[in-house]
Amino acid sequence: MHYPTHRLSRRLAACFALVGAATFAAAIPSASASLPRDWHFASGKDFATGDLDGLALHEESGLTVAPGLSRVNVDAELIHCWARDGRKVWLGTGLSAKVFVLEGGKVREVGKLPGALVGSLAPDGKGGVYAGTVGRGKIMHVNSRGVVTEVVKLDGVRHIWALVLKGGTLYAGTGRGGGVFAVDPAAKTAKLYAETGAEHVMTLIADGDALVAGTSDAATLVRITGENQAVAIAGFPGAEVRSVVRHGKALYASVNGGKSARSLATLRPTRRRPGGLSKTPLRRKKRVRKRVSGGKGAVWVRHDDGRIGRVFVSPEGMLTQLGAAGQGIVAGAARGGRVVIGDLQGGVVSLFDLDETQVLGVEMGPKGPRTLFTGKGAAVYTVGGVAKNPTFTTEVLRETGVSRWGRIAVGGAGKLIVETRSGYSNPPSDTWSKWQPLANERSQSPAATYLQVRVRFASPDARLWELRVFRRPFNRRPDITRVTIKPNPKTKTLRVNWSARDPDGGKLGYVLTYRKRGSKQWIMLHDRFYTKTSMTLSPRDMPDGWYELRVMATDALTNAPSEALSSAKISAPFLVDQGRPDVTAQVRDGVLTGVAADRASNVVRVVVSFDGEPPVLTRCGDGLCDAKQEAFELKLPPDLLKGRHTLLIQATDEAGNTGVQRLVIGG
Repeated sequence: MHYPTHRLSRRLAACFALVGAATFAAAIPSASASLPRDWHFASGKDFATGDLDGLALHEESGLTVAPGLSRVNVDAELIHCWARDGRKVWLGTGLSAKVFVLEGGKVREVGKLPGALVGSLAPDGKGGVYAGTVGRGKIMHVNSRGVVTEVVKLDGVRHIWALVLKGGTLYAGTGRGGGVFAVDPAAKTAKLYAETGAEHVMTLIADGDALVAGTSDAATLVRITGENQAVAIAGFPGAEVRSVVRHGKALYASVNGGKSARSLATLRPTRRRPGGLSKTPLRRKKRVRKRVSGGKGAVWVRHDDGRIGRVFVSPEGMLTQLGAAGQGIVAGAARGGRVVIGDLQGGVVSLFDLDETQVLGVEMGPKGPRTLFTGKGAAVYTVGGVAKNPTFTTEVLRETGVSRWGRIAVGGAGKLIVETRSGYSNPPSDTWSKWQPLANERSQSPAATYLQVRVRFASPDARLWELRVFRRPFNRRPDITRVTIKPNPKTKTLRVNWSARDPDGGKLGYVLTYRKRGSKQWIMLHDRFYTKTSMTLSPRDMPDGWYELRVMATDALTNAPSEALSSAKISAPFLVDQGRPDVTAQVRDGVLTGVAADRASNVVRVVVSFDGEPPVLTRCGDGLCDAKQEAFELKLPPDLLKGRHTLLIQATDEAGNTGVQRLVIGG
């Protein structure tokens, strides 16, 4: 739209003089909506929002190719515990309490236990395994042929979270009550060995000649050196110690805040689960954006000399089982399907990105994770070699409107192949464009509202530490939502207010013009863009009549002229009336009659005052004052017919202007 560029004449400038100081845009603002925007991935938190297939996420230095994984499905909801026995691995599952054996890359079910969850496992050294149940408080035995027998039912115990076989005695960490029981498997007897003062003993390990227990709902470490000889050696901020591992001259503990042990005992089956006998296909998980309050996990250390410190905070929420390798501490994450590796200086790497959202167990090898055990649903992953087709895929990137996609700047090393696709739905559907490689570092995907970027790591040494995705939304028209004009009878000015918004967030400029109603020509009130949203007008010398005001909003301040858009809104008609009504009156036969007339607006009121007394309202000719010329009459009181009297006749128009006639009657 073209704007008139002529300036007001001196007379019109004086007629519509701005009252007070008006601020005009002298230059284009430095922050412009026309500048490209970008999505910037430069830290571990940025990359963690996407999908990492076969990649390791370093919190500070980006993504690298991860070790390879080989998956074996388990017909269960989750693998809660595991125990290696030579070449085979025992698996305890939920939410139906089953025991499986992993051997030679294959999984077979060997027993069904009472309750909903196998809480703990301990090999018996003879080819079988002891299993503690959650919900029933029983310790069961499963032999190599799969025969299940009950060893003992612990009095007053519902959950058996940990089992350790030491010197022919089976020790059980339990809840509620937080007791550690000593069990004689041969005699099938048990006694309370030590009390921890907590609700649950979540983990129990042999540490030299002693036992070390990790507890909840008080997150403490307790050393047990003999019967009824339990001493707390560390306390941590949080709700539970989920796992403990000895590494050198220190104990390391995974500590979670806000998630009590009881949550595992009250799990419910998911409606759909991957793997097993279910025909439901494995679905990609939805990345959790908002961290659940209290669901943080951290690794803490308790040195043998008594010093306590925090090693690292998990970027993936709650932590499950710990392991130690070299100079690192490894933990499974209960959210996000990640394995967290932290060095002893606080650096963190997120390894793998599994379709199952819980890594509930990690078996360590000499150089790092060897086997992973998952929940939602249950699977065993064997770690080895190099990941196949490692790929980073961003989350669905959303613009507020339709956007064109620009250059994609990649900071990395090795061979990286970048592709994009775009569409109008979230999640992506078949209506999206196909994946297309870049051309001259620029996206070839069509303009749309949503975009995804995929980076394929095509060499083992490939590394990605920065990704910038430039885009520019198509310009959208500003919107004026309101224009109001309010007269001020005292100052004889007009207050104009309006509101407008730019959907692209740019700065708006305004052009105000006016015209007499019925005229085609709009006249500008200023010579540069006006940037406020109110104006006070003083039309002192303006010819009387009805006018309209137009407010035009434009984003030309933040867009090139060829792309700038505008919208306009016209006010309701407003009256400019500076003239007073003319009044002509006379008295005949005791009746006051006359005519009040105004050139611009209706006469709305005629009153008469006798000798300075309060005024009396007259009657218009047809009983209603609603025209520019009104006849009026008033029968005078009898006492005014004698002597000399002064009548003051006042007529008022719609603009509040008052015309007066002074009339003297009598001798």
